[in-house]
Amino acid sequence: MNFFISSLQVIHKTSRHLQAIIILLLMLKTVALFGDVYRVRNGDNLLIAVIGQPEYNQSVQVRDDGRISYFGGDLKVAGMTTEEINTVISDFLLKEELVNNPVIMVSLVSQENGIYVGGAVKTPGRYVISPESDIDLYRAITLAGGMSETADVKQVQLIRFKAIKQTDNDSKPNNMSDESEKSTVKIEIFDLSTDQSSRNIRVYTNDLVYVQQLKVIEVQGEVKTPGKLFVSNQISVADALARAGGFTQEADMTALVKVNRDGTLTELSVTEQFWKSVDKNGETISLADGEVLFIPNAFKVEPIYVTGYVRTPGAHRVRGPLTLQKAIAIAGGFEKDAIRDKVHIHRNDGTTIVHKFKTGIDSTILYPGDILEVHKKFQINWGIVSAAISSATAVIYLALNLTGD
Repeated sequence: MNFFISSLQVIHKTSRHLQAIIILLLMLKTVALFGDVYRVRNGDNLLIAVIGQPEYNQSVQVRDDGRISYFGGDLKVAGMTTEEINTVISDFLLKEELVNNPVIMVSLVSQENGIYVGGAVKTPGRYVISPESDIDLYRAITLAGGMSETADVKQVQLIRFKAIKQTDNDSKPNNMSDESEKSTVKIEIFDLSTDQSSRNIRVYTNDLVYVQQLKVIEVQGEVKTPGKLFVSNQISVADALARAGGFTQEADMTALVKVNRDGTLTELSVTEQFWKSVDKNGETISLADGEVLFIPNAFKVEPIYVTGYVRTPGAHRVRGPLTLQKAIAIAGGFEKDAIRDKVHIHRNDGTTIVHKFKTGIDSTILYPGDILEVHKKFQINWGIVSAAISSATAVIYLALNLTGD
């Protein structure tokens, strides 16, 4: 009877294992179909496309050492996904100061027929299609789950890759020639909001479809609906204020602050005709991607809180935003035992950020109502450790004596 029950348990466990394996295989299959999970191997061919910078587009092969040569760089890519390689190449271009804010799209040029759809789509990745498939730009985007909420429908790029054979007859006598392959890249941009003709644009195997992200700016402080705004390009201060619902009754219209991407602050002067917003030099101000417009309160100076291991923790009243560096400075600087390279920022909207702080170059901004928390370094209490060791020694000694008796 016990043997029969044990056998049933084994069968039951085995069945559960088989079910788990089947589910896992289905999950892996689903991921392979709808996500970019392939890891690059030695010998693979990659197409590197830098959006808006065609001179940096290049077709490369992964060498036997797992590296690629790209504009003087020797980059390790074997074992990575194309999304991870995007980051590697972006970091390289930024480090070498070749391209500002590069948008990279790496595609695997494989023997398998397919197209790559990336950018602001719900499930970016490579999708297998037949060379004879009649698939247009809209259907290609649909394969990737459609556009995300932050997609710029006016900036959809179709990148066509083609390898052509190049013949050099000048260096060989008797009409003998050397043939080599050269990669050509053609980029077309479509406005899917109005351009209905793009429905007839066919997408071929190995083409790349890239949907640009909308630019993001923020309006904070004394406006009726503060938050993020998604725009195609730059936006004027007037339009930003209008989309944020306009000023509240407590807004200080004479002291607007623009927070630039590098963390610097620009004070704006706004007259009754606020659509003519200008800086101190009289130049018209616009807001670009990643920038913030802050409108302070005219009747009160609001606090920024700095807590934890700083010399004078507590509320520090300020007019408008300030850098993380200044917040630590007005709190008296770090305590001796403070963790200096990592702080916690609790935003006024309830979100928390664990931020890697870099002394001297950090441009992170704090806003009124935010809380900056500085933690203490982990320290070993040697008194407790010593007491624990003494106790353990005494127990071992007692156990040995009892064993000897």
